[in-house]
Amino acid sequence: MTWGFLERGAVPRHAGRAMGAALALTLCVPAQAQEVASATATTQAVVVAPATLVKVQDMSFGRIVARPQAGTVTVNGTTGACTVTGPILEVGTCRQAIFAGMGTKNMRARISLDSVVSLTGPGQAMVLDQVFLSNDATISFSGNPNANGQGVGLTQGNGNQRYTIASNSGIFTLKIGGRLNVNANQLPGIYTGSITVTVQYQ
Repeated sequence: MTWGFLERGAVPRHAGRAMGAALALTLCVPAQAQEVASATATTQAVVVAPATLVKVQDMSFGRIVARPQAGTVTVNGTTGACTVTGPILEVGTCRQAIFAGMGTKNMRARISLDSVVSLTGPGQAMVLDQVFLSNDATISFSGNPNANGQGVGLTQGNGNQRYTIASNSGIFTLKIGGRLNVNANQLPGIYTGSITVTVQYQ
């Protein structure tokens, strides 16, 4: 997963840059002269097959401006919004991680966060913790087979939890948030990590 990059120092200023072309109209401009412009946009489609799990969206913490003191950036698993603590600054768009799976309505599935890797890059590794599976209308919490009292919201290390697929189509969404711990004077650069989710269809 790609998580974003860090900038150190003053907050970057994003000045909108207008681009255009001035055309001087004169009597000698040929009638067949034309101005042609084109643009390309990327598109994406997610195809989900029965009893599979696919990544729909990577988690991103946007761009972070480090300071002499540490801070945190937390991505909300439900909305994808960011919350910042400490003197650090965050700019750009945050996104929660999103996975999609498919079973049948009322089918049970055991879900676990098997692996959460801290973000590494040119500087000190940044710990990713409080990774949390948020509620979604397409899948509902049924219980924890390990009976460890963790309740709704799967977190790393609390084992498999039972969920029931609630959507009529059988397609469900898993949205995951987490907290990034930014070290004091974090070196600028791109930092990446990963989250591994496993679904056992039953």
